[in-house]
Amino acid sequence: MTIERIEEICYGVENMDACEKFARDMGLDVVSIAPEKRVFCSAVNQLLTFHPLDFPDLPKGIEDGPSLRRLTWGVSSSDDLDRLGRALGPAATRRDNELNIVDPNGLALSFRVAQKLKTDAVFRPTNQYEDVDRLNERLTSYGAPRPMRFVHVALNITKENNDAALAFYTGPLRFKATDKILDTGTFLQSDGDIEHHNFFLCFRPDKAGINHFAAEVYDLDAVIEAGNSMIEAGWKESRKLGRHLIGSNSFRFVHAPFGGRVEFVADMDRMDKSWVTKVWDKNPGHHIWMLKSSGSDPSPQ
Repeated sequence: MTIERIEEICYGVENMDACEKFARDMGLDVVSIAPEKRVFCSAVNQLLTFHPLDFPDLPKGIEDGPSLRRLTWGVSSSDDLDRLGRALGPAATRRDNELNIVDPNGLALSFRVAQKLKTDAVFRPTNQYEDVDRLNERLTSYGAPRPMRFVHVALNITKENNDAALAFYTGPLRFKATDKILDTGTFLQSDGDIEHHNFFLCFRPDKAGINHFAAEVYDLDAVIEAGNSMIEAGWKESRKLGRHLIGSNSFRFVHAPFGGRVEFVADMDRMDKSWVTKVWDKNPGHHIWMLKSSGSDPSPQ
């Protein structure tokens, strides 16, 4: 079977209006708005869904308060769904065209055939020394860049659950560990993708719950402008602009009212199936660089 991508990220939340505002401020498209269900999507049609905490069909959370309640993965075909059902065995239940199971951390997972849309990549012309791609033309602002896709989810788990969780995801679900950091967690790639990671099992801090999900935008400029746009809209930054060492992507984190954070990313590593898992005894560091400042910007002269 082939798991291609994240299909839907579903949260139980306390403040539906705040979560709707956050999603709109992110630049996500509106799918539907109802009192007990608000749905938004990326450019390639991955869903971000909010329900009230007491919504009756919402799976139990792995932490109290607003948080991730269900993570849905998109598979290539209905045959893949059937094969996945056989691999998971009687612990998985089938409802209509969706397969459901609870992972070793207590997180509700669903699987269904991916409903993909195409979107165009955005490339800004650049200039460097004698390599001139932009002549007699100024750049314009992205404003609030529209997220192209949701690239990964990072989940905090307890160290006690780590072995069971890894066996589950790399076993019947066929995820591959791209980087395994023994004191931090494991970056996992789905079998139908070459993204450095689609899922991160992280035991830092040693508490189960949502850490973040990542939304891919066009480039480093878009990461900067996405964060600026969110701050201008009243949201709080969680981590300064930087570029990760593991994954190589530029990043900017913003606290989310639905639990955890959202990471805006661009230019992440791609690893094909010939990549050999790198095992690190200790965390090599979170970033290649992170924005530093000597204080406020000087007044323009």
